[in-house]
Amino acid sequence: MRQLLQTTLLLIATIFASYLSAETLTVVIDNVETADGFVMLRILQGEAEFKGEREAITSIQQRAVEGSITFSVSNLPDGEYAIQVMHDRNGNGKLDSNFVGIPSEPWAFSNNATGNMGPPKWDEVKFALTGEATQSIHFNH
Repeated sequence: MRQLLQTTLLLIATIFASYLSAETLTVVIDNVETADGFVMLRILQGEAEFKGEREAITSIQQRAVEGSITFSVSNLPDGEYAIQVMHDRNGNGKLDSNFVGIPSEPWAFSNNATGNMGPPKWDEVKFALTGEATQSIHFNH
């Protein structure tokens, strides 16, 4: 009985501790040129998610509004994250590109990383989440 009580208390303490370390990330995206379509946001926890080897920890979309749009995601554990954002102007659920593969719809990453001859690298987009945080991101056009 004593072993069961200790195990139960340890489980409760673990759950409570993870609740206390859950954080809220606010993402403000500006330079939204039109209210067409949707703004889609992916929060990536770790390089494997950034490379597409695993699903994003969360994906959210909101109807686009001209100017700026804000997303808020709660209950994220402390850790390294990255953000990918796109303005799906035509609502087809993907980032459209021209015949040579250059995006024809606005896109952005955390830290306003732009990359060089392709998407940015993990080290350019990652940030540490250890408390309430806000990322301000500017769309590339």
